[in-house]
Amino acid sequence: MKALSRLNLKQAALLCAALLTSVSIHAASPAQPDAAGNTAAPLGLELGKARCSRLAPPQNHARTGKSEWAGGDAVELRHLERFHLPGLTRVILNCDAQDTVALITMTFERTALDEVRKKLDERYASLRKTEGAAENGYAEWAAANGSLELLYGRDSKHFTVAYWARGAKARYFSYSGTDNKKPAAATSASQPQPAPL
Repeated sequence: MKALSRLNLKQAALLCAALLTSVSIHAASPAQPDAAGNTAAPLGLELGKARCSRLAPPQNHARTGKSEWAGGDAVELRHLERFHLPGLTRVILNCDAQDTVALITMTFERTALDEVRKKLDERYASLRKTEGAAENGYAEWAAANGSLELLYGRDSKHFTVAYWARGAKARYFSYSGTDNKKPAAATSASQPQPAPL
């Protein structure tokens, strides 16, 4: 009987140790949102899928020119109070040559920074952030259909959140880094390419 009770005590001690280890591991690592399950669709416009030509009604937006890097229109949304986002002051859409939303930039008053950052942290997987005392602030998150960036200057009155559709950021930087300023969508894949040497 004594051997049986010692065995039960040893098993109970091992189970308690395993349980404590499991709890401490889960408590030490905060849960990160899964990027694959979080599709970015700010203001109801899903990145890479929403069509710029289908924005309605027309009095709520205005074409402001061409988005040369993306190959489509640049559109500014108006009457932003309808979105009920405190501090939202400006929204610009950059559309690609296929008329889909490639980039959404949302400008907010600085007073909304903590609330917006908290909401983004809760919804998307954080990739990197600058220290709080840095001269300029930067944070990046991953979404299933692209990525998000938050940018601000230490003394600025506004900050910007940029929602990039998958592949749009690479197109933007490859366009910006060349002297040949043809729109990204103007280059055709059907043009003959020289054979590799």
